[in-house]
Amino acid sequence: MSEQWDLEPPLVEPGFSDIPLLPTPTASDAVRGPDYAKADREGAGGDDLVTTVSRLFDRDRAQRLFKTPTANLGSNGAAQHPDKRRAGGHGPNLDDEVSFLLPVDPDIAEEQPGAFHSPPEWWAEYGPAVRRWETLMGTPAPIPVEFGPRGGRRLAAVFGEWLMGLPRGWVTHIPGLNRARQLKAVGNGVVSRQAFTAYLHMINHKGDQDGKAGRDL
Repeated sequence: MSEQWDLEPPLVEPGFSDIPLLPTPTASDAVRGPDYAKADREGAGGDDLVTTVSRLFDRDRAQRLFKTPTANLGSNGAAQHPDKRRAGGHGPNLDDEVSFLLPVDPDIAEEQPGAFHSPPEWWAEYGPAVRRWETLMGTPAPIPVEFGPRGGRRLAAVFGEWLMGLPRGWVTHIPGLNRARQLKAVGNGVVSRQAFTAYLHMINHKGDQDGKAGRDL
């Protein structure tokens, strides 16, 4: 004879429905940033997931980060002010940020041999991020800009090399590589510390799986 169970409906604690929940992810979350004005627009439905998560962080304390170097920086034309680039429907690139947003003057800027950090007055809002990377790298950042053949400011390839975590000259001291080819090599590369961490994780994960398989036999 089968057992009989007296089941009762679960009890819901008072106030349970008042617990704040994260919005459901949507397909468009992958292609847009936070919309802080959405909650105030009638009929917009409140904050989406991207905006809700972004509100968890204090924007006034967020560190400004440089764009990642891309392979086409050396052949993409002259830098433009980030505002002009955005007005044309595109995001600024690293060359735009370095050329227009940094106060460093390549005519008078000098690297200090033996210094652990580069001069803070070079970096404006990017200072905290640069200082952190200098600490992790163990080397000061090089002068980020140079003057091109026509006298305009442009990204120095050696700075892109440093941003990617490469030793000085790893790309920029290879004979026969002009600036465009140097930036292409830098932009096509990976941050070596990230790659090492990823491979280490995969190796350890495989080891864990092999060990588990052995125990299951």
